[in-house]
Amino acid sequence: MKLRNIIAIGLSLAALVSCSKDSQPINVKDLKDAKVNISLKPSLSGSNLKAGGDDYALDGETNINSVTVLSFSADGSQILVDPYWTDGMSTADDVTTILSVPTKATNALIAVLANVPENAFSGVTTYAAFQDRLAQLSDQSQTNLAMSAQVIAASAELAEGDNYIGYTSQTNINNINTPLELTRLAARIELVGATTNFDSKASLRGRTVRINSIYLANQKTASRFASTAYWGAVMADGNLADGSPVTVGQNLPIATVPFRQYVMENTDENNPTQIVINATILASNGYQAETKAFAATINENGTVLPGRGEAHKYVKRNYIYRLNISFGPNSFTGIRDEDPTPPTPPTPPAPTTGDLTVSVQVIGWGDVHQVSIVK
Repeated sequence: MKLRNIIAIGLSLAALVSCSKDSQPINVKDLKDAKVNISLKPSLSGSNLKAGGDDYALDGETNINSVTVLSFSADGSQILVDPYWTDGMSTADDVTTILSVPTKATNALIAVLANVPENAFSGVTTYAAFQDRLAQLSDQSQTNLAMSAQVIAASAELAEGDNYIGYTSQTNINNINTPLELTRLAARIELVGATTNFDSKASLRGRTVRINSIYLANQKTASRFASTAYWGAVMADGNLADGSPVTVGQNLPIATVPFRQYVMENTDENNPTQIVINATILASNGYQAETKAFAATINENGTVLPGRGEAHKYVKRNYIYRLNISFGPNSFTGIRDEDPTPPTPPTPPAPTTGDLTVSVQVIGWGDVHQVSIVK
């Protein structure tokens, strides 16, 4: 065999070996240990803010009770260390600090979450498996709302020893030098006002309406934990259910907030989240009582208060939907006692969208600051 052919074959084999070596997954055991120190805050700061205040927060909705951190290889094929969970954080001036989170000195995908169950990611070994785990609506409460940051893709290898995210006086991963922003995975829906507008119909003028019960139809009961972009999709397919009716029993106008619930993100235009209101116009002056159920889609027109978030339709995480309803002149028939009895409605009455005006204030729970997202 000629020398040049031997050299060519040798070079080809060397190239194949090199390519094969480069394509092999990293051996996590061979990586040096690293630590990440994280400074973070919820997307609304201030423990004394109340509903009706600047950000309409309720007591406890900014609580960070526990923090979970997961780190994966840059391609997401391996978890670098076991999922980290702690409820031993320090907090000062609305900023929470977590020190010495174990990871490895390599390029990494880093997911930071708050207020999730300690064993939520037990058995997770890849980033894809992490994405498949779902946050459950049943785990959400006013004082323990699940939150997450956008997933961070480190642009350079983490150093052996200490690394930082969110510190003003350190060299930070991806130059994130302000506290890492967390957003809630839930949205909040509440009824804040209810009136009647019967003046144009004599048979209804002066009549009283009572709200009997309220529930949410097509509410999302689960969500993905995080997205690779700040407002990337976290909606989980399926996981739709009707909520249980909440008994109200209040005559209009209402003086308090009779209905408030959390839901998960649902931007599905084919199965949007709706509020269903069972209401009765009371008998009066020879007129019969009449009970009907009314349904309205939440944020169907995509209204957002100026400066309070991104325009969107339906229900998105980390937003508050404050509803005002008004019953119009065609909401009820106003049949007299001596008139022929109308057909008996089904029990409960089937919801109708007829002549119920629903206006909505869509309010972001906080501003968006975090940068350096995964594309």
